[in-house]
Amino acid sequence: MVTGLLVGVGLAVGLVPEAAAGQAATASVLPAAGGLQRTAPVVDQRLNATLQALAAGRPINVVAIGGSITTGYAANPPRERGWAAQVGAWLKTRGQVRFINAGLSGTDSAVAVQRVQAQVLAESPDLVLVEFGVNDEWLDAHVRGSSYEGLLRQLLAAPGRPAVLPVMLTRQHNQGRDAGDVQRTLAARYGLSSIDVGGAVTQLASMGGADWQQLYDEPVHPNQRGHDLIARLVIEHLQAASARVVEAKDKADDKANDRAVPLPEPLHSLAHQHVRLWQGEALRPWRQQGFERGGPVHPEWPAQTPGWQTTAEGASASFLVWGTEVAVFHAESEHFRNLEAWVDDRPVALLRGHVPERKGYFGWHYSVVAQGLPPGAHLLHVRMRADEWQGSGRPASLLAVMGAGVYPPEVRAQLPEDLVALPARLDTTADTTPGAARWRWWPASDARLQWTGRVEAAPAGDASARGLAWSGSELRARFTGSTLALRLTPRHGGTSHYTLEVDGERLSFSVGGAGRGNEARQWQWPRPLGPGSHELRLVKRTEGAMSESIFNGLWLDAAGTLLPAPPQRPLRLVFYGDSITAGACNGDIGDDQYDDLSTHDGTRAYGALTAAALGADYQGHAVSGIGITRTWGELLMPQVWSRVAPRLDAPVAPADVPKPEVVLVNLGQNDHGLPASLGQPFASDFGVRYLSFVRSLRQRHPQAKLVLMIGGMSAWKEQPALLKTLADTASTLRAEGDTQVWTYRFEAFAWAHPRIDVHAQMADELLNFLRTEVLR
Repeated sequence: MVTGLLVGVGLAVGLVPEAAAGQAATASVLPAAGGLQRTAPVVDQRLNATLQALAAGRPINVVAIGGSITTGYAANPPRERGWAAQVGAWLKTRGQVRFINAGLSGTDSAVAVQRVQAQVLAESPDLVLVEFGVNDEWLDAHVRGSSYEGLLRQLLAAPGRPAVLPVMLTRQHNQGRDAGDVQRTLAARYGLSSIDVGGAVTQLASMGGADWQQLYDEPVHPNQRGHDLIARLVIEHLQAASARVVEAKDKADDKANDRAVPLPEPLHSLAHQHVRLWQGEALRPWRQQGFERGGPVHPEWPAQTPGWQTTAEGASASFLVWGTEVAVFHAESEHFRNLEAWVDDRPVALLRGHVPERKGYFGWHYSVVAQGLPPGAHLLHVRMRADEWQGSGRPASLLAVMGAGVYPPEVRAQLPEDLVALPARLDTTADTTPGAARWRWWPASDARLQWTGRVEAAPAGDASARGLAWSGSELRARFTGSTLALRLTPRHGGTSHYTLEVDGERLSFSVGGAGRGNEARQWQWPRPLGPGSHELRLVKRTEGAMSESIFNGLWLDAAGTLLPAPPQRPLRLVFYGDSITAGACNGDIGDDQYDDLSTHDGTRAYGALTAAALGADYQGHAVSGIGITRTWGELLMPQVWSRVAPRLDAPVAPADVPKPEVVLVNLGQNDHGLPASLGQPFASDFGVRYLSFVRSLRQRHPQAKLVLMIGGMSAWKEQPALLKTLADTASTLRAEGDTQVWTYRFEAFAWAHPRIDVHAQMADELLNFLRTEVLR
């Protein structure tokens, strides 16, 4: 029986230096006569440097992060007799130590990555003890590797380069080894020593030195004797490491050398190294019905404020979020209702708040809603789940939303693209890629390729190609075959960002800027396609003033062929506008920016969303900064609106075939915004010139319904002349017998460029207006 601290047990722990990151390493204990046999020690440079600094009399900060076992649950009293507290107390006997217990009950490494900056790294730690071997067993198996790796990478990349000591606990009888095994593998990859507590106790028990039944009063949490043993194992690990520090070194020198060693490539992903948390006032729905502020907060989470809860059937809420993975952090017990959630148009996920086995106390859970999302902005939707508890009055609650894969631009630029890049030219008579069949070429001019938008025929004199400038320019086609590849050439401006959709699956790729020599490039769909026919959509996301491309054509394998074009959509909408209509900055997090256009997406702007909801074809002729009388660039809208690209040397587009049914205009923001920013007056002739522009539109689209709009940003609130101009223009045209003219002012707006949440609100408004007023 173990009645107190285990004294005199030799814990064998294999250590791997950071310079050997990526090599195999183990934290093993081997039974032998008389005790546990040590393995050959290998130096953990960071840990040794920290222990050397402590021995030399320098003060150090030590932080423990983990779940309820780290907080001391089931010890008495927890914050004094828990394993982490005992380790902290022992370290203080060795020198000047400030110990912080950042344990948080009911949380796993996926939650830890969200709080590590504020609750661990803000303490400037020299040593971090990490314990998530138990709680990560309940974490989604597709998450736990990435989340634990993200936690290690955040710690190891932090200023000051703290030492990190993973402590792998398990439940009673060493049950639940999956998470711990993942963590040990990651510790080895990053050159960290680690402590396999479950393995050590199992071997001690086999030699009569420990009794699982005496260490636990229930299967999950160790009792006081268990905490004592865990503390002893960690302390002896630190003692052994201290004994191996033979040569005194200056810690600052060690840290300087440490910085020269880059982290290895991630074994799982970078997603949980780059995270974002929405809670409190930052967690504010842009649309909600039936939810209200409230619900329990985690009592151990500093400064946490209530989230959102509801007892209303049919309650729903929507939030703007970012990342490649989106999860909800929520309470669970026998008294809660379930929620369900989805991101964008992804499948619905269950948020299990009703957990009957949690009787008499709350639990907390990280529920993944969507993974594998494109990097950038997304819309999270949550609603009360219709189930057997309807009418019970029980609440459903969410406390926070957590995003992973919220990559900064410099990281996003290094991520591999969804599509596979191919050689500059493909040999159509032989295999050119491993496993590929012979390619068969189909030029962009093939009549079976259906084009939507203002696409330029024969760009740069190439009759078989098509020029793509305006965002929303779209190719639709049907084909057979198992392989698909596209060829595009950059033309003007910077990088063009595209979405390629095959059978409903959407992937992204980019065409580099024209400054790279205008060489053509090829991209291949990354997976073999099944038998039968397939449908593809290629859509340009980037606005035309920023970039243009030439679509040269596509390849199918030798057995594939193009099929007749898909049927035309029954309705066509054409939009003319500025950055709002272009979707500029609509995926940016933080301030507006134009350096990275991958976050600017015309296909998620209000016009494209409205067209999609109506099942209509969409054309978007929009330029950031442009206006009728003033422009932040060089051109005014009346100069470029009718061209195949927004530049003066671009040809005027031929008449639309088929003709659009609705033409919509949203201009005026820059006519006010630019002069106002310079302290200049609004143009006195704006009304005359706006009317002239609308007359030009009417000449090109004589049969279309014409909608004159304003809004999405603040200009109409600040400059009354804008609304007056719309009204006067419509009145003038009606007086001349034009009965197909409407005006509309958006209520939804943003002071900066609207993000996709505001665009969704604008689309909802416009959709309702079109259905009730224009398309009747």
